[in-house]
Amino acid sequence: MNRQVIHTAANLVEVSYRPDLKAVYLKWFSEYDEGSRVKDAVLAALAWVRANNVEHWVADVSTSPRGLSEADYRWVSGDEFRSAIMQSPLRKFVLLPPSPESGQDDSWVAEWERNTLARFGDRVSAKVCKTVKDARDFLSG
Repeated sequence: MNRQVIHTAANLVEVSYRPDLKAVYLKWFSEYDEGSRVKDAVLAALAWVRANNVEHWVADVSTSPRGLSEADYRWVSGDEFRSAIMQSPLRKFVLLPPSPESGQDDSWVAEWERNTLARFGDRVSAKVCKTVKDARDFLSG
């Protein structure tokens, strides 16, 4: 797999572009941070998406043992994040959910697709995918 690294934050996330998925790919090692590193990584990914006209976003939290901090959850649920997504070329979102081995509470995953679609309307599609192959199939369709 040939990929281009866009942003890294040690022990938190690596943001890259994956040509095989035609997607910006956020590999979360942990989603929890007390500072601004989550927001910084997401904004770096969005800047790259806009500069390169990328339509696909993959959030891989499959190995993340901790979810977002309350402050980061409020930010990704808020108007600033919504506006940034709406002003981008993004059209398809994929979530690779926490695996059982990660130990993360995954009760939020069941609502992720519905919540994503409700926030961004007809403009986007969203899908929880168990594997990268499933993500590739969804993104290419």
